[in-house]
Amino acid sequence: MALRRRIAVLAVLLPLALAGTASAQPATPVMQPPTTIDGPTGAIQGLSGLSVSRDGTGGLVYLEAVNGVNHVFVSPLTGGVFGTPVEIDAGFTGPSSQPVIAAGDGGLLLTAFINAGELFVVSRTTASAALGVPQGLYANAMNPSIALSIHSAGYLAFTAADGSGFDVRDLYYNAGSWRLGSGPVNVTAADDAGTGLGAPKVAAAGDGEGVVAWGEGGHVFARRVWFGMVSSAVAQADVPSMSGFTEVAASSPMIGAGDNSSFSDVTFHEVFTNGSATISRVLMSRLVASAFQVAAEGDGQAFTGPQATQPGIAMMQYGNGFVTSELQGSNQVWAMILGQNGAAGPSQQVDSLPNATAPYPTAAIAGDYTGLIAWQHDPGVLSSPEIRARFYSSATFGPELVASDPSLGPTNAAEGLFAAGDHGGDVAIAFVQGTGSATRIEVAQLIYPPGSFSVPSTPRYRTSANPTLTWSSPRELWGPTSYSVSLDGVAAGTTAGASFTPTAPLSQGAHTLAVTAVNAHGLTSPAAPARFFVDSLPPVGQLRLSGKERVGATLHLRVRYSDVSGGVPAADTSGVVTVFVNWGDRTTSRIRVQTASHQYLRPGRFRLTITITDRAGNRSVLIKQIRISKKKK
Repeated sequence: MALRRRIAVLAVLLPLALAGTASAQPATPVMQPPTTIDGPTGAIQGLSGLSVSRDGTGGLVYLEAVNGVNHVFVSPLTGGVFGTPVEIDAGFTGPSSQPVIAAGDGGLLLTAFINAGELFVVSRTTASAALGVPQGLYANAMNPSIALSIHSAGYLAFTAADGSGFDVRDLYYNAGSWRLGSGPVNVTAADDAGTGLGAPKVAAAGDGEGVVAWGEGGHVFARRVWFGMVSSAVAQADVPSMSGFTEVAASSPMIGAGDNSSFSDVTFHEVFTNGSATISRVLMSRLVASAFQVAAEGDGQAFTGPQATQPGIAMMQYGNGFVTSELQGSNQVWAMILGQNGAAGPSQQVDSLPNATAPYPTAAIAGDYTGLIAWQHDPGVLSSPEIRARFYSSATFGPELVASDPSLGPTNAAEGLFAAGDHGGDVAIAFVQGTGSATRIEVAQLIYPPGSFSVPSTPRYRTSANPTLTWSSPRELWGPTSYSVSLDGVAAGTTAGASFTPTAPLSQGAHTLAVTAVNAHGLTSPAAPARFFVDSLPPVGQLRLSGKERVGATLHLRVRYSDVSGGVPAADTSGVVTVFVNWGDRTTSRIRVQTASHQYLRPGRFRLTITITDRAGNRSVLIKQIRISKKKK
């Protein structure tokens, strides 16, 4: 049902996505120096999560000891800047644990955590609002996982104690309220589902549905949830055998979803044996409607080749993305490139250098078809561990980039490494760096320059010597944009808005306007210069009227006119475009060759008005009062 319901939507959205892939942006955003969010302090207990919505708002969450007790801190992301961390559970005397975070458009931010065995959530509804107070949602809970869709429908999966065992439950979020799912998500009640390496993970699709994956009884399952209801269909992701090997157990599920919930991918760790050898693999199963397709080898290895672990996944708007894994022994990072709607694609090694320890890879989506994979590179005795990343664009990975600052000591990805991006392609990489009292929470950001914009060449003529010059606004999700303005090759000033008025009058004639957009991180994008003309002087003219001012007689009007140059070449003036005469008797004429004729049909006093207009819109008015006498008998 879900598949049929969304095929039509996908058919409309996909051409729009493909049409929007071309861009004047560079292939890879620019890596910025990392920023310290907290520290140095030995109180930091580990980074727990990072989430960025499509509109660029978001936040990160971590644990830090306050007077020896672990508490939850959130640093909100607004305008491309991570704010001062806020302790969101300050009212609790006991320790908090397992914080998770999810960001939605408009600054919506949901942070869940466990305290005294109870599941709490703290909400922020808009980017300008403060973080709220903890709200208790469920007692006897653990292992929360949270996700928000692009339309701010949220899902929170968790493990709940149920008599003699554990169940996987879910909560649905909408417009500030939470609704508990209609029943357990797991297959068998109270059978320790969602515990240990089977902790549940949830994804929220763009169409508003959620999908939960979890471990249960040594297997990995997935089930759809929506609006507080639980699907009747449960699908098993792992396989009983592969390449002549029999399954031992499956665990560590991770789940991804794009805008269409009919297609979701679950990646997981599965161990096989043939009686004499044990094989550790990272597999990916694609959930189509309510059934999994045949599992694919997400680690990209021959079945009896290098063994893999640490499954991860990130899916973009249209289902493209990555399945990540790390090879045991060599500690290399591998990625399967997902095709449309999560289809399994080719796999490749992401890192290029030998790694002495586990890389803890993490993937992020950014834009429609771009993303990033980050990992920890440990050169062993040669140097300290550092965070590296590769940006993915135009179906290929860019060069390796170093995200961490070596002067701050070794990175510690085991205590947290996360990446997340916005719809504009900007990405944040959050990680722990340093040891002991020198421990820090760091964030490195890859940011595009402001998007393309234009300075219009219309109107060509400006009728003020101090014209207000305007241009379009570039797309910029992370931080306000300012503009550097040049006139005729000379810097004229800066402005925060998409308009500029020169303080000194401009001379008559041609001018060139050049504008460069500058974002909050100092990255720039110039627009193509535009030429305009200042013509603020009205045209001049003289009139001469001949003939009898009598009813029925023909009056002859001659108007001599010209545009005023103001000392510039005549070619730079706009030139007279129209001359109209209003004879004062409800009739008008257009003068084309400096002359016009008219007969009045009744006597009286009339006001003859001549309007001379140049192409810039400047006008001059000539007025002559005349008296028409009666026709002689």
